[in-house]
Amino acid sequence: MTAILATPDAPPRDRTNPDRGLRDMPAGTRLGHLPFAVVLGLAAAPNLIFLATHLASAPLAAAAVALLSGALALVLRDLARTRAPLDRPLLGVALAAGFALCLLGGQTHLFFANDDWLIRDAVLHDLVAGPWPVGYLYAGEPTMLRAPLGLYLLPAAIGKVVGLQGAHVALLAQDGLLFGCLLYGFARTVPSHRRGLVLIAVFVAFSGWDVVGSLLAGDRLIPGRHLEQWAGELQFSSHATQLFWVPNHAASGWIFVCAYCLWRAGTLRATSLAVVFGLCVLWSPLSMIGALPFLAVACLADAAHRRLTPGTLAVLALAGLGLAPVALYLGTDAGRVPHGLQAMGGDFLLRYGLLLLLELVPPLLVLGLVPGRRDPWSRFETGLVVVLLVLAPLYRLGGADFVMRASIPALALLAVQVGAAVPALDARRRLAALAILGIGAATPLSEVIRAVTEPPFSISACNLLAAARTPPNDGPLVHYVARLDALRGHLADTVLAKPGTTIRLVPHATCWPDHPIHQEGAGTVF
Repeated sequence: MTAILATPDAPPRDRTNPDRGLRDMPAGTRLGHLPFAVVLGLAAAPNLIFLATHLASAPLAAAAVALLSGALALVLRDLARTRAPLDRPLLGVALAAGFALCLLGGQTHLFFANDDWLIRDAVLHDLVAGPWPVGYLYAGEPTMLRAPLGLYLLPAAIGKVVGLQGAHVALLAQDGLLFGCLLYGFARTVPSHRRGLVLIAVFVAFSGWDVVGSLLAGDRLIPGRHLEQWAGELQFSSHATQLFWVPNHAASGWIFVCAYCLWRAGTLRATSLAVVFGLCVLWSPLSMIGALPFLAVACLADAAHRRLTPGTLAVLALAGLGLAPVALYLGTDAGRVPHGLQAMGGDFLLRYGLLLLLELVPPLLVLGLVPGRRDPWSRFETGLVVVLLVLAPLYRLGGADFVMRASIPALALLAVQVGAAVPALDARRRLAALAILGIGAATPLSEVIRAVTEPPFSISACNLLAAARTPPNDGPLVHYVARLDALRGHLADTVLAKPGTTIRLVPHATCWPDHPIHQEGAGTVF
């Protein structure tokens, strides 16, 4: 283990002289760290907004904001230690891909928006329309909105000035910029512009063999059908599915993995990686459960090399104290969400075995095509990815939420490894790799087909209570609201602000009357 942990201590450039090789380069081009600085700012913004608006007192809010801001300043200093050239054409391609994927995923409703957007629209509406924190009278009890708000708070704050439509445009701007910069960060893990382009393409198209699973399950292969439910509640979501259905969960996992790649390259310390981890929790706690093992390995490696100094630990302490209210908020009344080990009866073991065979084995076959032995650190990372993906389906939270979200960091890192491997293969092996990846690419292709063939529908002004009564998302809201009674007698009761107003359910017409599912006689493929 000591030998494995020694690998990240050898970054690609001279750590003692980060400007070596850049002395004759114009200063404006030494901005390779800038895209991730943008990512860091976008990840931090909703946390700072939350601390400023959702705490019980102004002094407490000011202290939390100051603590987190201090930690962020030190992370930015850490990030800027190693400067690198900015590949502007590659950044342009990555940003174009990020914005195109967000648009195709239904943001601003220019294209068809999948089912999850019906609830997401309502959450954004309520954050724009009402005071924070948002309160509801739900099932006869006073509750407050308790959900991962990382995706929403910055666009909602803008929407309070420019209206609901403006909030949706701000959401697109935030997410397109965020995902574009993340794709650029992944592409810069390989040594050339061409390989970076290949990595972006592989990452976007990355998926398991859902089309084979659908055939085995007897599903009809209609163009545009959502292919990933063939194993019931067991699912490893493709990257396109994550972006089109749950961009908040994708953002959380991908931000962490991008930071992890910077740690692996010697740019960030493990304590800075831990701060990024804390920022991502407000975007998706479930994704961060899947990131914990990678964070633990990074901390062990830095400890082994004595990089956990009092100064770096101080950064971690500042962030921990500043983000503690976020943890209290997300944990409030969370025990109501059904959870526990999967029941092993019925056909579970068959579905579980097929999931691993069709989702995990294909990318491992691509990595197996790499000639010679990969370096020990890469092999260790792949092994950790395999262990996590084998274990994730054995636990449930809600329905399929845990396995779909906790697997995101491992899948993202596996996609980066595969994307880096493909250009290094000879022609024969590369053809085999593209054939393997091409079968998986049917999944994101089907998502794109649905986005461009199903008619778009209007943004709704329904609130969350009304949206939850509208098919197809007419289910309980325990994932989204917490009972105020659950706060009493807990630390969160003195830390978190309480809603000043309460949204009530009133008779309402169909929230999305122009949605295809509500059109008489209309068929749908999802």
